[in-house]
Amino acid sequence: MSILRRWFTSGWDAMIDRLKAHVGYSLQALELIQQVIAKPDLTEDYLDEVVRKIAAIEREGDEIIRRLDDNISKGALVPSVIGNAELLLDRIDNILDNLYYISKEIRRGYIVWKNDNIRKIVEGKFREMLDLDKTIIEYVGAMLEKTRDLEFCSRYARMVSTLEEEVDEVKEYILDEVYKLSLSAVEFNHIISLIYSADRIADNAQDAVQLLLSIISAI
Repeated sequence: MSILRRWFTSGWDAMIDRLKAHVGYSLQALELIQQVIAKPDLTEDYLDEVVRKIAAIEREGDEIIRRLDDNISKGALVPSVIGNAELLLDRIDNILDNLYYISKEIRRGYIVWKNDNIRKIVEGKFREMLDLDKTIIEYVGAMLEKTRDLEFCSRYARMVSTLEEEVDEVKEYILDEVYKLSLSAVEFNHIISLIYSADRIADNAQDAVQLLLSIISAI
């Protein structure tokens, strides 16, 4: 292996290790949100604590991205993959950012869950979106574990694409149902914010795996 190749491989491997940690943070945040949805009686104190935990997780994720950006700017990667690598960091970070946003939106608007129609959507189809998001994030993590196996990563990228389409279908179903209901502006905006945030998680994950494939193919 040439010196240039060893230099690139070392920088790429370090980047992948940190991205795996970032994906792990996203799964931690998602699990906390799923626990909130499964909890029958929510209180402000409990939700405040959840938001604080996810805020701390999000800060750790931001620090990972900051350090990786610094490493890229210092020449840790070859120029031909820098553009895609920077986009990859952005998409991975967006996943955790959207989870943090969901936690804050739930904290702000959970009171409207007293509306049976809203509660049914949250505990049903919105929960389904998050379950799909979880599987997608896990698949991203699986790809990061096997970045040297192009066939494996290509297969998982196709599965992520299929799951992203399923998330879109659930989103469209919820939108159809929401527009049939007589909701207040607060109730409407709350549920719309939640479902679009869950949809963006899947969109960003799909972008991330395509960028990852492009980089792997170029190695």
